[in-house]
Amino acid sequence: MMTSRLSSRLAATALLMALGACSVLEPAQPEAMPASPPFAAGWQEHTSALFNMGPGPTAGTTLWKVSGLLPRGTYEVISRQGDRARLLEGHRFEVDGAVNKEIHIVLPFAGGSIEALDERYVLNQAGTK
Repeated sequence: MMTSRLSSRLAATALLMALGACSVLEPAQPEAMPASPPFAAGWQEHTSALFNMGPGPTAGTTLWKVSGLLPRGTYEVISRQGDRARLLEGHRFEVDGAVNKEIHIVLPFAGGSIEALDERYVLNQAGTK
C-alpha cells in the first residue's frame, strides 16, 4: 500500500514535469524576419557564423566569438533563418588581419543563427559612405 502511494506520487510528479516542459513558450522575437532583407544579391554566400560563447558580462547579454578565418574588412552582424535575415542595427566589427587576434562581440540576448555579413552586401549602408 505504501509502495503504491509512492509510485502514484512519482508518476504524478513526472507527469507534471512533462506538462511543464511542454508549456514553455518560445521567446517573442522583437522584429520579424523580412521576406526580402536589404542586402545585395548573393549575400548568402558572404556570411560567416559567429560562435556562441555563452552568457555575456551583464544580464541579458550573450558573448559571441568571430571566426579567425574571416578576411580583412568590415562586417555587419545579422540574425538569419534560411534566406531570411535581419540586420542587428549598431553591431559591426572590423577584421584587420592581425595574427592570433580574437574578436568577441557582446549582443543583447539572441538565439538562433547569428552571422557576420561583409558590409558591401548591406544595401542601406551604401549611400552613407
